Amino acid sequence: MSTRSNAASAIHGAITSPASKGSAISTFASSGAIVNMVPNLYQIAQSGTPAVFHVAAESVDADLNILRGDYSDVLVGRETGLVYLTSNSVQEAYDVAILAHAIAAGTQQSVIHILDGVQTSQQVETIKTIRDQDTAAFIKNESRAPVANQDEDALVNAIEKIFDRASALLGRQYKAFEYSGPKDAETLAVVFGPAASSAHHLGDKVGVLNVRLYRPWSFSHFLKAVPSSVKNVIVVEPVAQSAVPGPIFLDVSASFNLWTGAHRPVVVDAKYGHHGTSLTQGWLKALIQQAASSKKVDFTAVVAAEDFKDDVSQVIFWETAASASVSAHVAQHLQSALGHRVQHSSNVNSYRHTAVVESRVQFSKNTSASSASLASYASVQDVAVLAEYNVVDSLKHGAVLVLNAPWSVEELEAKTSAAFRFALGAKQIQVLLIDLNNVAKELGLAGVGKTLLGQITFLKTYSANLRDASFGAIHKQYETSNSQLLKEIIATLIERVDKEVIEVPQNPNWLAIELGEADQAALALPKHVLPTVRGFANAFDSANVTGDEGEPVSEDGDVVLGKTSNWHQAAWQLLFSEAYESKQELADEGHAYLVKITENRRLTPTTYDRNVFHIEFDTTNTGLKYEIGDALGIHGWNDTQEVLDFIKFYGEKPETIVVVPRALPKNAPEVTVPRHQTNSLLQVLQQTLDLFGRPSKRFYADLIPFAKNEAERERLAFLISAEGANEFKERVEETLTHADILREFPSAHPSIPQLINMLPAIKPRHYSIASSQKAHPNSVHLLIVAVEWVAPSGKQRYGQCTRYLTSLAVGDNVTVSIKPSVMTLPPSPHQPVIMAGLGTGMAPFRAFIQERAWQKAQGIEVGPMILYFGSRNRANEYLYGEELEAYHADGLLTHLRLAFSRDQKEKVYIQNKMNEDGTLLHKYLLDASLSGHFYLCGPTWPAGDVKDAIMQSFMDGEKCAAIDANRIVNKLKEEERYVLEVY
Repeated sequence: MSTRSNAASAIHGAITSPASKGSAISTFASSGAIVNMVPNLYQIAQSGTPAVFHVAAESVDADLNILRGDYSDVLVGRETGLVYLTSNSVQEAYDVAILAHAIAAGTQQSVIHILDGVQTSQQVETIKTIRDQDTAAFIKNESRAPVANQDEDALVNAIEKIFDRASALLGRQYKAFEYSGPKDAETLAVVFGPAASSAHHLGDKVGVLNVRLYRPWSFSHFLKAVPSSVKNVIVVEPVAQSAVPGPIFLDVSASFNLWTGAHRPVVVDAKYGHHGTSLTQGWLKALIQQAASSKKVDFTAVVAAEDFKDDVSQVIFWETAASASVSAHVAQHLQSALGHRVQHSSNVNSYRHTAVVESRVQFSKNTSASSASLASYASVQDVAVLAEYNVVDSLKHGAVLVLNAPWSVEELEAKTSAAFRFALGAKQIQVLLIDLNNVAKELGLAGVGKTLLGQITFLKTYSANLRDASFGAIHKQYETSNSQLLKEIIATLIERVDKEVIEVPQNPNWLAIELGEADQAALALPKHVLPTVRGFANAFDSANVTGDEGEPVSEDGDVVLGKTSNWHQAAWQLLFSEAYESKQELADEGHAYLVKITENRRLTPTTYDRNVFHIEFDTTNTGLKYEIGDALGIHGWNDTQEVLDFIKFYGEKPETIVVVPRALPKNAPEVTVPRHQTNSLLQVLQQTLDLFGRPSKRFYADLIPFAKNEAERERLAFLISAEGANEFKERVEETLTHADILREFPSAHPSIPQLINMLPAIKPRHYSIASSQKAHPNSVHLLIVAVEWVAPSGKQRYGQCTRYLTSLAVGDNVTVSIKPSVMTLPPSPHQPVIMAGLGTGMAPFRAFIQERAWQKAQGIEVGPMILYFGSRNRANEYLYGEELEAYHADGLLTHLRLAFSRDQKEKVYIQNKMNEDGTLLHKYLLDASLSGHFYLCGPTWPAGDVKDAIMQSFMDGEKCAAIDANRIVNKLKEEERYVLEVY
């Protein structure tokens, strides 16, 4: 469900529609959406037809940091009259979703089911499910005798009876208020939301009351669940801190007005909305102890005791975007091999040149385990992180810390801060060193291979108890036809990891280090990456994310690394193609075709300022198939001489061999082995990378670290700053290219592998096909205008693809691909076709006419065709004029309406010609026996006037108002009988 104003109107309309009577209506929304739904929720609550809202609760602060513990948004609707249920784990989310629909059916009340949108969504857990038919039968049975119009206590009774009946089906018992703990508890923690999963075993005399059913709130059910011995009540609620009492606190306090015990308990409000990341069993215990003793809450003073025994294990991976998939694989192994309940979460620091990902894997045999406060293991992929985060602060005493670094023990001493070494000594951390980058390089690992190396490093350095089962899980995950080879690879990696790991002995001198102010500041560095709203970019995207050493990262997190080589490697790949699995093929095999030019003819006079040309390609034996209306993608090349000039400027040789990774298809199995293509530097810059495309701000930013000249570095930084916005805009208008920027800032000189990773790929340019494959079985035609313009500086600029095409001769090969389009002929050949094309917008209509001509030649009766064609003047731009006149004379093109805007004193456009044919347009489009289709192709600017002409024909023919004519046009759009392809 969209997060926008009145988004719930669709649901309200659905439940009040007679067609929806008796139907189960359900929606999934974010908690932010509830804020906008409140007006509609009042109406939905009173409608008498229930709906169920499954709401993922999370919120975002001004810096786009995700706040786990803030349910403020979803609680905004608490007074609307809807039932509020909450779940706090994957299993509970499944169970409560079923209960929500059963309650809606059995009470005729709409229900909001709140689940933890941050934690639950990141858990990997095996849950117990029931058959769909059993679920449906249970819900249907509850709907047979619905209860309605009850007071709150009676309604809660009815809901609890549904809970009781569901227990046999689900195998778990739920209640409105669920108490756990000693019968003689003196302190009671009332929890709602995420805190429930961590709130257990909080002390000898501490009980926990989980609010499962928040609305309606029943005073009697609440008080019945509270032990009579309770003296202190701490309401732990997921809302932001403020001076105003929290909503759960108000309900709890009001309930105690009916307390019959000897002494009314003291109720303390603990609003932890901004402390969701701290929610651990130990932290909650410290919070409860503080609140019970001081009768107030000071979150800054709440510190979880390190010696508190969490019942869940935690490991932390400080990863780069390149290695972020390692922790995800580890989580899968722990779940599949050991059957543990596993939570995997990743937070990204996106405000850093090289992204840092803090991934936490928490696992436990206990299905109701809480979150761990401290980790027993951490792995750091980029040691630069040590200067930005206090990674030791998140570790338990005696934990293991693995550093990926090319260091010896002595270099560790020299290259790390005094504060870091002091922290290691204070907690007696076991440090292990391994240079994974060098291992991967020597073994030739990339992509899946590097991910596998990371997994094996974890398993070898974490716990012997996990190894055998987890190695079996790895074999299963990377299942291959050559299992013996996989075993040998794993054995090789295990042997290499064992050989390379350096164990750093404990140094007693670390504890004796005297810390200065700077060292104290280092100890105060953050120990977590705050979660932010962010995604990973594609490797060849201009805004790519970089990994280790500036290596870009693919969507699945694997490093995409271009590198230079020598001619020997290319020769080996060709000589021993079977061993290297080398192939000579197109870069985009499976989607691209190699076709040969058979005609490349200019249609406009050479003296005319616009070069419109017709080009034909031979498709014989290529397997290329296309439909009417499809577009042909041209995989253009950069100008050869310009590329050679750039390579010379850059101090490189055109024949340098470059190995570039091939992007895997998005749906490729994870075990798919990454492949590479080998080209010369000239080929890569000419055919693959958009060297002469317009650079984004990210390209400027990526150049900054390479700029050796201070003035150039400052200049690059200024151009992408807010102060440099106007000048950057001028650069965009000038159409400066990547090559221009590299020439302007010569000290910013990335290596060829680095430059390859910074430049985006050349994207295919798509042109509407101007031919019918039925009429031309072995060829495909295009109608194109050459793109040329003069920049503000006076420099002549050219469109990359059209410049490429105009330079080609008959016999040259071109790589092409097919892209489907909405421009398709009507399903029946008898239906009228009305076409409006401007300039090269004529292309798909030539294909339409050829298709109908072929049908007519087969003896098929075809319907009328109208063409409105517009251009500047007949002498220069009557494109395919002779063909059109011939089709018109033959009667196939029943109406040919020409609008040459500059051939007379007053300009005439296609919309003027359409206004003259109002009666005809009305008949062909609205006569039910004809059901004609209308198409417009060309530039955007006439679309409004063309629509006005169509609407005027409807207003005249139907005698209706403009608003009604507009509705008719919209209906034609919905029926795909009014189709626009404008640009």
